[in-house]
Amino acid sequence: MQDNKKEKLFLRLKQYMEIEGVSRYEDEVVAALKENTKDANVEYSRDRMGSLIMTKKDHHSGPKIMLAAHMDEVGFAVLDILDNGQVRVVTIGGVWPNVVIGTKAKIITSTNKELYGIFGHTSIHILEREKREKSVNIKDLFVDFGFKDKKEAQSQGIEPGDRIYMHGETFKLFNPDLVVGKAMDNRAGVTVIDQIINRLKDEKLPNQPYFVGTVQEEVGTRGAKTSVSMIEPDIAFAIDTGASHDTYGAITGVPKLGAGVAINMQDMETMMHPKLVNVLVDLAKKHNIPVYKYVAQGGGTDAAELQYAKGGAFTVCLSIPQRYLHSPLGVASLSDMEALINLMVEFLKVFDQKMLDSIKYQ
Repeated sequence: MQDNKKEKLFLRLKQYMEIEGVSRYEDEVVAALKENTKDANVEYSRDRMGSLIMTKKDHHSGPKIMLAAHMDEVGFAVLDILDNGQVRVVTIGGVWPNVVIGTKAKIITSTNKELYGIFGHTSIHILEREKREKSVNIKDLFVDFGFKDKKEAQSQGIEPGDRIYMHGETFKLFNPDLVVGKAMDNRAGVTVIDQIINRLKDEKLPNQPYFVGTVQEEVGTRGAKTSVSMIEPDIAFAIDTGASHDTYGAITGVPKLGAGVAINMQDMETMMHPKLVNVLVDLAKKHNIPVYKYVAQGGGTDAAELQYAKGGAFTVCLSIPQRYLHSPLGVASLSDMEALINLMVEFLKVFDQKMLDSIKYQ
């Protein structure tokens, strides 16, 4: 990828990662997506769950193809306020409490006041010996905003259900292809959707593409369920980040940073359509786009709901490998994102009714 092109991709990814939007609060991501695609010949709608559906103007024939990337990030919410003013929390999505200990927290109160704090812990100097080698349980996790007591916290508008964000700055590692940031899951996928739309703005396609920013994926793929029921696609792609196995101590696995598009063949909830996978692999070979297959050893994606479109949809999950999922900082490769963008652009340029018929069950 050319340096200038890669830098533009990085800046767009940075913009999306620095937006704060846990499940149910994705509107700022929606606003950015609409602004960044306003000149790309697409129309916008929202379903009643909140997912953003973007359709290419004047494309009303051919197979319906849905590309879905979830907009929400994991985080926390206020459970209750302790007498000493510190705040107990519950998770929004799957977060291992140990990854946030001692890091910066940000609360947005019910009155939209923003306050900063720290995910608290007991200093090792005064921690009981038997607790030093134990993981922190969510019931023991708290946030310290510096309030002297419960009354002072309440006076600042803090209430149960207020959302609390993890914090992480955006930067590049020694290898400038590797980008670090908050909410890489799944603002990397949002960035991919954005770029596909913009690169196809002047193309007349042999299909009906639906580009969807789904909501509430992290709490049960809820936005995918409602949006796919409205679109009723023939083909559906979930574009998401997935666990990379190239770090010390990780279990053995295939996905790694910088190797290209990771095609998830199977996870706990979805088995991908093999003929559709073959179409993707053939296209990748034709255009020299790096791709490989893998089987996920944990987690799930919007694909779990996309496959249940009316009558079923031929479904594949396309993954962007990521280190340190569901933590304040994640790492992903710009080259992997670019490969995925290129693959989907080429797919949408050629996938027509004849190709759809070739992968149907007889």
